Amino acid sequence: MHHPASGFAVVGVAASITLDDNGACRDASIGITGVSAKAYRATTVESALNGKAPDDQTIAAAAAHATEGVDINGDLFASEDYRRHLGVVYAKRAIKLAIERAG
Repeated sequence: MHHPASGFAVVGVAASITLDDNGACRDASIGITGVSAKAYRATTVESALNGKAPDDQTIAAAAAHATEGVDINGDLFASEDYRRHLGVVYAKRAIKLAIERAG
């Protein structure tokens, strides 16, 4: 999601997913920017995906961890709660897109 005035990302999520022969997640890499003062790997999200079938329930449960363990930024455009929400929403979207591309 970009900031309307600057065009810079308010929150951004990149996801790379590799599926095994059975369609389960073999390897997940999730990077998030804009939520915290610096970009970070969402290792808890990755762990929640690896080895599991990437259905909607698994994706939602994994994405719910997207902002855990980080100090969340807040400013006039996006409060801490809003950035936390965006982190989860965009993590879910990025994971789904990465799975579509992997399949």
